Amino acid sequence: MYPWLQVFQSQLNVSFAQQRFHHAQLFHGLEGVGKGALATNLANALLCANTQDTLTQCGNCKSCNLFNAQNHPDLFILSAEQSSIGVDEVRALNEFIFHSAQQGGNKVVVIEQIEKMTESATNALLKTLEEPALKRYILMTCDDLSKIKATILSRCNKVQVNIDDNHQIQMWLEQQGINTSLYPWIEGFCDQPLLLQRWLTLGILDSVDSLWKVAHDIVRISDIAALDGELNKDPSLLNVFSRFLMNATKQQLMAGQLNYVEYHHCAASIEKFLSDHRSVLGLNRNLSLSNLVFGLQSAMKQD
Repeated sequence: MYPWLQVFQSQLNVSFAQQRFHHAQLFHGLEGVGKGALATNLANALLCANTQDTLTQCGNCKSCNLFNAQNHPDLFILSAEQSSIGVDEVRALNEFIFHSAQQGGNKVVVIEQIEKMTESATNALLKTLEEPALKRYILMTCDDLSKIKATILSRCNKVQVNIDDNHQIQMWLEQQGINTSLYPWIEGFCDQPLLLQRWLTLGILDSVDSLWKVAHDIVRISDIAALDGELNKDPSLLNVFSRFLMNATKQQLMAGQLNYVEYHHCAASIEKFLSDHRSVLGLNRNLSLSNLVFGLQSAMKQD
């Protein structure tokens, strides 16, 4: 369990001990904050044969061994391998949850990024949430709560997973081998420590740093192909680069280097660029990136 998640684990333990633990738990928060780790730890505890008053797995029973081997018959994990979670997958979930538990205890479903469910999949899940079976638990994660239907939200216990101690996170990052003093942008990602850890594992922290430098010197950028190559290193980098660009334009506005009209034009261009890449299939990113960069350069050009 990551140290910043202990407070959420403690809250869940209290509700479980007081028999107020909800059958459907929805963990929401930023990418990389640890929602999935919290759900996984909770699933292990719920399946453990020795869990009694607290949600703490023993690590030694047959159920824990099956869980650690990723072969537990009473655990069903559903994630968006592609861009969405479809109705057939949810129907398989529903069939799983109403069958008897093979280990004689709880059955647990983990749904990752529930916001990626199609409308028909959401409707298929509703009945299961409305009529919970005994000793059945559904644990869900979500990056964006605004994308979840109210009918789903009303049937869940919502837990916002966030971080309120940046010093603790910076110490943890240093322990992982991330020199926080090397990167001026890293404080802005202390609420996404597992995203930073992933970048470290992939060896792309310097690429993120390069994108930060490009965003803050966009008027001098001419090599679009090199920029596109950096963005290709990880899917998360498109959002990160857009975030860096927005911050850079805000700084220029505050410094008087952009007026409000120019700033809003830049912000709208960045938002459109990001939105297009989320929704337009087959989009030529090199071309759209060129248009974005040249558009920002025109808006920021000083007389």
